[in-house]
Amino acid sequence: MDFTIQYTKEQEDFRAEVRGWLDQNAQYPSEWGDIPPETDHWKPEMRQWALDFSRKLGEKGWLFPLWDKEYGGGGLTGDHDIVLKEELGNYDIPESGRGELQAGSIMVHGSDEQKKRFLKPILTGEVVCWQLFTEPEVGSDLASLRTRAEKDGDDFIITGQKIFVGDSFDADWLWCLAVTDPDAPRHQNIGAFFMPANLPGISIANLNLVVQRGKRLVSMDGVRVSREYLIGEETQGWRVAQTTLELEHGAAGFLAERDSTVRDVIEYTKETVRNGKPLSKDPFVQQAMVENFIETNIHRLLGLRNYWMFNSGRTVTFHGSQVSLLRKDFNLKAADRILHALGPQALINDEKWGALKKRVEHHQRETLVGAHPGGTLEVQKLIIARRLGISRTQERAAPTQAPTQGR
Repeated sequence: MDFTIQYTKEQEDFRAEVRGWLDQNAQYPSEWGDIPPETDHWKPEMRQWALDFSRKLGEKGWLFPLWDKEYGGGGLTGDHDIVLKEELGNYDIPESGRGELQAGSIMVHGSDEQKKRFLKPILTGEVVCWQLFTEPEVGSDLASLRTRAEKDGDDFIITGQKIFVGDSFDADWLWCLAVTDPDAPRHQNIGAFFMPANLPGISIANLNLVVQRGKRLVSMDGVRVSREYLIGEETQGWRVAQTTLELEHGAAGFLAERDSTVRDVIEYTKETVRNGKPLSKDPFVQQAMVENFIETNIHRLLGLRNYWMFNSGRTVTFHGSQVSLLRKDFNLKAADRILHALGPQALINDEKWGALKKRVEHHQRETLVGAHPGGTLEVQKLIIARRLGISRTQERAAPTQAPTQGR
């Protein structure tokens, strides 16, 4: 079966436009050196360059090309998006975080006024958003949140803590879940707030974790939040959050994987000589690299399937969690195969002696950490079982809306 994409003349014309623009705007200054794999190690000028580049993309409508222009998107089609992702993938440049999860949830559950107010700054890259879901004592079971949002007239007073939050870019907005009615049943007692990050009573502390990518502890002590920042009804937060998580799991799909470590390790084994011959000549290494190559492409194709289903209006059920489960499981297996194939060099955090200038060592740590965000492997299995109707309880996928819906 041939999976090669056939491009139209319109796509190739658009590709020429994109390449010309990137030649002018995506030239990362070489004097700053290689981009560290962990964002905490980025120089301040790297972070600023990433933010500025995102805003340039936003001005073109290319940061979120599929979204309507009225909200700050490009109003383009999937054919254009494919070309953009391919061309951007040819550049090794620092990238800032995006707010696609928050934008997708606001689009489904926000009022018309909230959409007009909040979406454009997100889609044009003007703001950085953090997601405040996980708490020190509450992770996968979001229904057990302890952060409280007590009503005070038309405002809410939020008190609580959130952990493993954010990235290396300072937040402008916070996407926060809090209990608004402690006497109501589970799943009917939570509110979702999209609120400014500079409100009085918010304090932020850095976390020193296995992977250094700007994760924080956010404490909220009597933070007064206006009702205008409440997305959906005041006890509808569980439903709003499920839309966020549906997108985080992978319901919207993707066109290409961002992590090139597995691909580059294959090339590394061809170029690295041990005992007088390339590593790639070792039958054990060959088997490990072939398995990684196959599973990488299985995951890529499933992501492409979800992308097509989501943007063509097909019903997505278990598909997002399936991709999330396979990604987490594959990444762990891939890291283990790489470790056994390369040996101790896979664990050396040194630019000279570590494989691929420390990138492999970082990959070993990153795969462990990556098994948790958005729900562990066990959580994804449970969601899949419920969506397939083979669990004691059943559920339907949370509502989402493709940016191209209605066009």
